[in-house]
Amino acid sequence: MIGEDTVLTEEEEAYLADAITTLETEVFVDGLGHDHFRALDENNGSREEWQKYVSRMGDAGFNAISVPEEHGGPGGTITETVLAEQAIGYCGNIVHACQTSLTQHVGRTMYEHGNQHIKEAYLEPMAAGDLVVAQAYTEPRSGTDLAHLETNAEKDGDEWVINGEKRFIDFAPYADFYFTPVRTSGEDGDREGVSIIVVDRDTDGIELLQDQSDWHGFRGTGASWMRFDEVRVPEENLVGNEGEAWSYITDELNLEHLTVARYCLGASQQALEIAANYTANREVNEQPVSRYQAVNHKVAEMVTKLDGAYLLNTRAARIMDNRGVSAGRMESAMAKWLGNELAHEIADTCIQIMGGVGTTTSYPVEQTQRDVRAGRFMGGATEVMKSVVQHDAYKQLLDEEFDAELVGNEREGLPWLNEDEQPTQIADE
Repeated sequence: MIGEDTVLTEEEEAYLADAITTLETEVFVDGLGHDHFRALDENNGSREEWQKYVSRMGDAGFNAISVPEEHGGPGGTITETVLAEQAIGYCGNIVHACQTSLTQHVGRTMYEHGNQHIKEAYLEPMAAGDLVVAQAYTEPRSGTDLAHLETNAEKDGDEWVINGEKRFIDFAPYADFYFTPVRTSGEDGDREGVSIIVVDRDTDGIELLQDQSDWHGFRGTGASWMRFDEVRVPEENLVGNEGEAWSYITDELNLEHLTVARYCLGASQQALEIAANYTANREVNEQPVSRYQAVNHKVAEMVTKLDGAYLLNTRAARIMDNRGVSAGRMESAMAKWLGNELAHEIADTCIQIMGGVGTTTSYPVEQTQRDVRAGRFMGGATEVMKSVVQHDAYKQLLDEEFDAELVGNEREGLPWLNEDEQPTQIADE
């Protein structure tokens, strides 16, 4: 935060500071520094670089943070999880934060619902930094509406046979395994019958059909359109119970809402710091640009909103720490909606107050603006978050004593007042 943070404990503030130091001195160095960032933005990443990255993150204890130590994680909190994601967005690129975010929510799902095989073969190596993960959710004809996914899996002896297509799958060329929702029973649109299966990348029948990584921003993940053609997977690679993954997915997304928003906010804070320093040192008419009210008022607005977004995010993380990742769905949606819209607003405003140089690659602000744009739909679009908020907000706002019979008939009385509080005369004479 820019102002004093009265919500985080001293230990949590130290955790964030230590995370930034570790990332700057141990992770984003020796081949994973500035040149690597630029290469990712030009879609010139490699499997070796991503293997190196996840390995360093595992050594630092940043993968699968809320997973207990007995299953390979650091045994941390959801609050520490979002603080680490903020630090990654601030120090690196948000594509780095995205890969680590996958270990957080995929890892949590594996821990809560995976069998011993899932935990030993995938969760623990992923937490250690030995495996790169991809989440194969989006399909050509379904995205947010996962109940309409068309990829299916049928049981054949002791194997699952998977057929279907996925698209916009980040890290598809680099991943060691795909965390894959499929339909195992039920009809199209049913929430029942959705399952999750872990698929190894080198399994026969997996084909990457199209490189989709040349996006407006958020480059470097190797996003791909992929096909599963008679892909055979051992039955033990099913996560949890067959056909019951809908609740696993919604819980996972609840956590992902916080991580996506937090790392985009971290990236936007770095952009804000750069813009503030630039405007304090760039002179126009013999005075710093920062002395002009049109500029410094924008900075004031951005730091105030940024602190508010951090506080909302931390509140939702606290709720999950206290009651589990299925809790605080409205608060998580609030944090996602405000956080991701604000991150883009901040980055874009930073370019505006810096002027033309802000659009050049001399500063990373223009890349941040392009990158955080994706956060407005990743893990659930802003419009979906608003729908979640309104649904739960109405439950909180509606009052049983509000007299609906007086709506449209206010001459007889005011529906928001009880009988004793009504005006003595409200109807026409």
